[in-house]
Amino acid sequence: MFLVVGQGNPGEAYAKTRHNVGFMVLDRLGLAFRRKGEALWAEAELGGKRGIFLKPLTYYNLTGRAVASLVRFYRIPPERILVVHDEMDLPLGRLRLRAGGSPAGNRGVASIAEALGTEAFHRLRIGIGKPPSRGEGAAYVLSPFSPEEEPLVERVLAVAAEAVACWVREGLLPCAGRYNGLDLRQGDKL
Repeated sequence: MFLVVGQGNPGEAYAKTRHNVGFMVLDRLGLAFRRKGEALWAEAELGGKRGIFLKPLTYYNLTGRAVASLVRFYRIPPERILVVHDEMDLPLGRLRLRAGGSPAGNRGVASIAEALGTEAFHRLRIGIGKPPSRGEGAAYVLSPFSPEEEPLVERVLAVAAEAVACWVREGLLPCAGRYNGLDLRQGDKL
């Protein structure tokens, strides 16, 4: 059993914001989500493996609340959990798969780490770039992508969905080797 968590905020007001790229990636997988408790979730088989795809409805900074109960119930080990989230420390057009590590200021990732008692889960960090000036981080992550960014965002979401499927089928290391070096701003392709 595996778990893929897309980070985001519920509601139409947040649907197209930078903070919701985790939800957007899961939406690209063509799954039928239904509400269960504090999340939208879909159970599916991918690459011969059964798992759960989760979009928490607890708001971004409280994601751990929705994740922890599901992880405990299904006894999913940290190395079978992938959290898909936005990353200001990466430019738009870059992805990074990694195991563990500090939340680096990402309150949603910190919420999951605290709720699970570990930072050992895997992460797919999706670059959204930095805000125009320091101190504007909250407003920036809650803003939509510009019309000029949309074509690149579409490519990023498609490649990120492929990376999620790769992680399920092959595990972290082969997929990290395949996706971490891509720069979609330069038109890199697999």
